[in-house]
Amino acid sequence: MPAAAGDGLLGEPAAPGGDGGAEDAARPAAACEGSFLPAWVSGVSRERLRDFQHHKRVGNYLIGSRKLGEGSFAKVREGLHVLTGEKVAIKVIDKKRAKKDTYVTKNLRREGQIQQMIRHPNITQLLDILETENSYYLVMELCPGGNLMHKIYEKKRLDEAEARRYIRQLISAVEHLHRAGVVHRDLKIENLLLDEDNNIKLIDFGLSNCAGILGYSDPFSTQCGSPAYAAPELLARKKYGPKIDVWSM
Repeated sequence: MPAAAGDGLLGEPAAPGGDGGAEDAARPAAACEGSFLPAWVSGVSRERLRDFQHHKRVGNYLIGSRKLGEGSFAKVREGLHVLTGEKVAIKVIDKKRAKKDTYVTKNLRREGQIQQMIRHPNITQLLDILETENSYYLVMELCPGGNLMHKIYEKKRLDEAEARRYIRQLISAVEHLHRAGVVHRDLKIENLLLDEDNNIKLIDFGLSNCAGILGYSDPFSTQCGSPAYAAPELLARKKYGPKIDVWSM
């Protein structure tokens, strides 16, 4: 996978020893100093680009200061595509931190590979993959409706019609995954976001697996996921299949 260009601060040269310094030092100075693309390349105004609060540029994306989520080895930040002005969600995986976990290191690129296989209205869409020396970036559609769990906290409860709609959309998404040979393995309410039309969007395929990628169709055996949602056979370290996702729902 080609490394992304322009991994540094937008509009000024990156400081030596700063965030991503090794990556910035390896590329031509022009890539650092070229603050924006020429007007004939980008249809986005300079004002909008400058008004977007960010701390880094990777390829054609500005990595925003607003953090949407965080895990053990990755952070999800709001981003902006400089060519179209579209806001996106960018999952930034720190390779150095990931090296501390052999499982994560071994399967670092699998999440992107699986999401490239999937296209469904209730599954967050992967838009791009970028990679530099220190980081791995997954660019995904932004879900402005936020987390379903937060919505439930705010409303205290969901009415039956709304809950039924969400469940129907989740079942549709999971059925689509299973037809493609993908097992999510970490279904939980924290991994359900809402788009601008209040539709479910399933996220986080970091623990997902696919028999097609592995090259065989035997049951899975890795113990993973969230214990509160995990199926008994997974917790018991037995071999399992797609049915564990049904249990989690």
